[in-house]
Amino acid sequence: MATLRGRLNFTMNLCRLFALGLEPNGVVAVVADAVILLANLAFSGYVYHHVTSVVQQRMPLIWDVTTVMSVAKVFTYLLTPPVMLIAWEYNKRSLSAAVRALDRAMTETAAAAPLTPFVKYSVQWMCVSILTEYAGYTMFHLDTDFAYFTTTEYGMIAVYNVWTMVPLLMYTFMVDTIRAAVRDINGRLATVADWQTYRGRWDDLRRVAVHLARDLFGVTIVVFIVRTIAEVVFFGFSLYLYGVKDQHDPVRIVVYSVNGSFSIAWMYEIIRMTKNCKLEIKYAYLYMLHADLSFMPCNIFEMNYRSLKSIVTLVVAFLIFQVQMKLI
Repeated sequence: MATLRGRLNFTMNLCRLFALGLEPNGVVAVVADAVILLANLAFSGYVYHHVTSVVQQRMPLIWDVTTVMSVAKVFTYLLTPPVMLIAWEYNKRSLSAAVRALDRAMTETAAAAPLTPFVKYSVQWMCVSILTEYAGYTMFHLDTDFAYFTTTEYGMIAVYNVWTMVPLLMYTFMVDTIRAAVRDINGRLATVADWQTYRGRWDDLRRVAVHLARDLFGVTIVVFIVRTIAEVVFFGFSLYLYGVKDQHDPVRIVVYSVNGSFSIAWMYEIIRMTKNCKLEIKYAYLYMLHADLSFMPCNIFEMNYRSLKSIVTLVVAFLIFQVQMKLI
């Protein structure tokens, strides 16, 4: 039976073009990956310079329209991909080791599960992410009668979405794979003897899950949530400006509502997948009362709905504060 690493080869080779592959095999592959990483970082630097220049030249009023939110939105958007690329490169070897650990810990039934459903899941989220970004950027072109329209900038948006989404999709894939593997083990537990048989596998899967959330993808998740907060606040304030205060633009209201809703939905999905994995592991938790089950990215916050509620409350409070400041 093919290993999980082997089954992921085609997909990860495509991701390698964006410096998001697994640990290379051989000196040539190491050199190629280093060149690809430098090329991707150089391109992200070019995009950063290009976008900041474009904003200053074509949209100078954006800094006055939403004050702090515009600055936060633009710079978190531009700086998130380079941080994710560097974090991925730093953890590439450990991530490959985690994939091999999953291969060893999964039962034959779990290892034989098809990857097609998750491929469809990933493509759907990726496409929606790119389309919502396109819709938001197209609002600017509608205001300028497409005077500055170029396909190059839309290509940049697509690449930026790949850099941002692939690490998170890889995280959701791995925690969902762990969830399915643990569920298969839980279904086999009928006696204490069964637990003794599968205890090692269960504990290995638990350790990998905690390691993924806390260490391997910790920086990625934290940066993603910071960026999401900036986006939601920006779109929320934009809805206030264009839907309540200054003008009633139905198209813009719909686009900004969809963009803000997608940002919240994707953050919720990350937490939901983590929560489902944790709940499946907890099924057999009584057998190992002292096992570590804290899914805390960089040991900052727990990945659960309570944390999501706190984040939403923070966003709403800051948004209300900014609206009041604008009214004054």
